[in-house]
Amino acid sequence: MKTKIIYSLLVFCMTVSFNSCDLDSKVYSSFAETNFPKTEEDAESLLTGLYAYFKCNSGAVNDNSNGVWCWPLFTTGYGGWLGLSEMTTDEIYNIEHQEIFFNWGSAFDTYSTYTVSRNISRATYILDVLDKSNEIPEETRKGLMAETKCLRAWLMFCFYDLYGPIPVVTDPTKLENIKYEPRPSKEEYFNQMVKDLTEAIPYLYDKTNNTENWGKVNKGVASMLLMKLYMNDHQYDKALPYAESLTQMGYSLAEDYSKVFTEEHNNENIWSVPSGVQMGNEWFFYMIPPTCAEVCGIKVTPYWGVTMMPWDFYDSYAKDDKRLAGIADRYTGPDGAFYSREGNQGERLPYGAIMVKYLLPKDLTSAGNIPLVICRYADVILSLAEIENELNGPTDKALGYLKQITDRSGVTHTIPLDIQTSKEKFKEFLLAERGRELYFEGWRRQDMIRFGKYIEYGQKMGYPAKDHMVLFPIPPKVIIESGGVVENNPGY
Repeated sequence: MKTKIIYSLLVFCMTVSFNSCDLDSKVYSSFAETNFPKTEEDAESLLTGLYAYFKCNSGAVNDNSNGVWCWPLFTTGYGGWLGLSEMTTDEIYNIEHQEIFFNWGSAFDTYSTYTVSRNISRATYILDVLDKSNEIPEETRKGLMAETKCLRAWLMFCFYDLYGPIPVVTDPTKLENIKYEPRPSKEEYFNQMVKDLTEAIPYLYDKTNNTENWGKVNKGVASMLLMKLYMNDHQYDKALPYAESLTQMGYSLAEDYSKVFTEEHNNENIWSVPSGVQMGNEWFFYMIPPTCAEVCGIKVTPYWGVTMMPWDFYDSYAKDDKRLAGIADRYTGPDGAFYSREGNQGERLPYGAIMVKYLLPKDLTSAGNIPLVICRYADVILSLAEIENELNGPTDKALGYLKQITDRSGVTHTIPLDIQTSKEKFKEFLLAERGRELYFEGWRRQDMIRFGKYIEYGQKMGYPAKDHMVLFPIPPKVIIESGGVVENNPGY
């Protein structure tokens, strides 16, 4: 079995590259436990395979070893963690996939997303190989193992978010004979993520902005994941130290909201899928309508464009909100035709507004060569507001954090006068503001669940939303192949 894992990793590293400033993996003709890895470059070639699934180009990571085309975590398409975390919320309307509006049942097939969880076992294998390596200097080896632990925990985090605890292999002795096992308890799974992240932090890069390590995980990523783990579990006292530590890492809010998405290495950006000709970012493919040539003041290539921001959500922005500069209720077609919400809506505008956000010139957007922001400092500031409110009520401190975000967008005047009269009043506005600030960055679904509004939203919209739908069903293929060893989530 171990030989098969080694072969799989070799094939994967030969066929998939992770690009940060176009860093490419090296091709090795053969290797075995006795001769690989011997150098840092050898070890990093293994990590390349893990980083590949933290991309957003849905076509560039399929190794075909499981017979199923798969979604990477951050694709802006239908599947993957990002897609499922956004398209089932009030922020997004997807024209093509009506089943995501709480129309899913136990037969809902997300295996093309679930299959990426196999890389948790790959991370375990890499950790085992690095742990046994005598060829790589100790400090270098510790750094590589920290990266691997952070990536393993991040993968576990994404699948925990979607499905709850799933069977994973974190014990290297079980790599000899991987088989389906019952799902671990929530406590066991949760503690493993915390263990990996806390062990990784001391050896991770401090920051990777404007360095040759841009695109690799860092202390900020690990701290942010720990913060979110505890917040989502309503352990706000344990989330606080990690949120506060992020304020000491040198990050800051950009003066201009738009710069966060057009200047890749800005100081607000904790981690992004990095740009590069091989990254194949699909944002514009899914956002720009086929009749659109110019929108938000930039020329673009017409694309498929089936992902819209519902008008109800768009209308929650104040008209003078600076963030609307990247959200369009009108555009111009290749033939000069003008489309608008109040006039000729064309095929797409009846469903909602166009999310541009990445205001980049056509020569970049047509190639897909743009970064995709996943972790940024504005989220930390809003999280500190939430934590303070949960622990101490709607204090001036909590309001101060919130105002940092609304001040930048020019909408502090929209904060209700009675926001500090109760925790619930504060939470109501904060959840709405998190949506307006962080739209389509992957956090909306878990935000709505944490605030107790996810199922309520679905029911309000007339969707068949039920309480158990805060988790997706385990894909039928997994349950069938396991012979029932892997049980579905309650309610399915």
